[in-house]
Amino acid sequence: MKEQDLIDLGFERVDVSAEESGTNAFYYYIRDFGERNVLSLISPSNDQVEDEEWYVEVFEDDSVRIDKLRDLEDFVEIVTRIVNK
Repeated sequence: MKEQDLIDLGFERVDVSAEESGTNAFYYYIRDFGERNVLSLISPSNDQVEDEEWYVEVFEDDSVRIDKLRDLEDFVEIVTRIVNK
């Protein structure tokens, strides 16, 4: 999946400055779901992405990883649909 796919699916880019990180500047993407944002998907930082192939994980649970665009589209569509009820 490409970076533009995350943008198209409504992920928000979070920039971390070199000053904040203590080393180099980087950025990552996140998307929160629900009123209290207890379900969040997060990407690796741009400096961890290999071959421009992005993925997302459930925040604080890297055992749940989505690396295929179609799976992520389905996930976002389903969660968005059930949260808005």
